[in-house]
Amino acid sequence: MQLIQPSHTPGRHCASTGLQDLVNHHGIAWSEAMCFGLGSGLGVWYLTLPGLDPSPMVHVRSLDIESEFFTRIGHPFQWQRFADPMESEPALCRELDQGRPALLQTDIFHLPYYGSETHYPGHVITAWGYDSREKVFFVTDTERETLLEVPFDAMQKARYCPKHLLSIEGNAFSPTSISPPKDTAAVIAEAMANNSRRILHGTPGMQGMPGIFEGIDALNRWQGALPAWPDLETWRWAARFAYQVIEKRGTGGGGFRYLYADFLEEAEGIVPQLAGLELPRKMRKVGHAWTALAWHLKEASEKDTPDLGLTAATLQEVTRLETEYHLAVLEIAF
Repeated sequence: MQLIQPSHTPGRHCASTGLQDLVNHHGIAWSEAMCFGLGSGLGVWYLTLPGLDPSPMVHVRSLDIESEFFTRIGHPFQWQRFADPMESEPALCRELDQGRPALLQTDIFHLPYYGSETHYPGHVITAWGYDSREKVFFVTDTERETLLEVPFDAMQKARYCPKHLLSIEGNAFSPTSISPPKDTAAVIAEAMANNSRRILHGTPGMQGMPGIFEGIDALNRWQGALPAWPDLETWRWAARFAYQVIEKRGTGGGGFRYLYADFLEEAEGIVPQLAGLELPRKMRKVGHAWTALAWHLKEASEKDTPDLGLTAATLQEVTRLETEYHLAVLEIAF
């Protein structure tokens, strides 16, 4: 049996909790909110890709928070992948034998403690050890307080979903050490500016991709498409899923905006230029608008006939507040 002492603090979102646990293990006392903010975690996506269930689909987090986080603090990052699923298990055991906890991307469908009936292969957990006799790995996961057991065969399945939009092939990251940046204030400022640029202008390389809309453009596309939602066979599920994505599925509420507001509060004590700008208050206001939007979507999904009037009005408010906040950030003379 091999077990590293877990440095797990229960959190609100899987990826930012995993980042927090990993850097805490390596001696950096950052909160989940700080990790989320340094990873430029905010996102807005409107997806109309074939085969999505539901389609259209809404998402409210960035796609590459782990890469953004480690690259920004000056640590090389790349998911370790395996062409053969059978190779992933002994490779993970070798890392744990060396005392290195590992971030893993998994499909919740195969994690036994979830009991999920749907696939989602972007879920991050942290592995701390294993028992070769009982054939289980010991992991921590987001808001759960204690170590969880995942059988070897279930873990192997959970780490492989190559044909999904969020494809994974044994994705793991287990650094030997992590050091904090020399200038944390500068790193925070760049993370904030980068996140706001993405929301306003999109991620370089993503523009023009069919069926994928990002940031304010995604909100405008959603606004324009909303009148046609009642004609969709999946309108009720699309509305329900959007509500869940914004308010329930590991976001901390308000489409991650409350979590980001906590990051901004911590940033105020580190970055002098943020003093007096009231960015945390403004971000919480954005979060309240997202929460209202989510509840209107939920209410609409519970009706026999679609009524998206309140959804449309609140979506306009979300767009306005998001735009105002991110323009304000890019005007700061960092």
